[in-house]
Amino acid sequence: MRTARVFAAAALATAAVAGAAPGVYAADTAAEVSPRTVAPGGMVTISVSCPYADRDGYPESITANSQAFSGGSVRLHKVENAAIPGVGPAYNGTARIAANANFSSGGPNSVGNSSQWGVDGTCPGGAQWYASFHVDRGAPIHYGVQGGIGGSFTDSTQTMLTGAVLVLGALGATYYVIRRRQSDTES
Repeated sequence: MRTARVFAAAALATAAVAGAAPGVYAADTAAEVSPRTVAPGGMVTISVSCPYADRDGYPESITANSQAFSGGSVRLHKVENAAIPGVGPAYNGTARIAANANFSSGGPNSVGNSSQWGVDGTCPGGAQWYASFHVDRGAPIHYGVQGGIGGSFTDSTQTMLTGAVLVLGALGATYYVIRRRQSDTES
């Protein structure tokens, strides 16, 4: 009887945490450009998290468009997300910012020393995404590490929720074991 109460309490705690967190099936599209400020000729990384779409597969890449990019657009490649059911795909890629001549007076995109630019695109299923960044003509050029394909994609709501459930499960199991040992020593 005591075991049933402990499991019921653990199930209620898990349900309360899961109910308080944002839904796994939320149709949120998140896009991020890193670094947020870059010099002309520098590199930026674009990361996009697309919403779940009920479909058999997702394309291996999507397009990111910006007038600040050297070629105007780049391909973002799908990042494997361990095939978690109900989680949409994530895409990641790098782009070179146009040369300084494009941003100086007389160039095709004439601006001041610092200007805000945007990058946008469309996720599978039609969801639009947008992110902004600054081009600073006085900033040093950071080229970053070119270590190959991969990397990490963090701040995932699903990952945070899974971690919270695991921690609560471990705490519940610890509580159960301690209470059981206390009742065995009292008998």
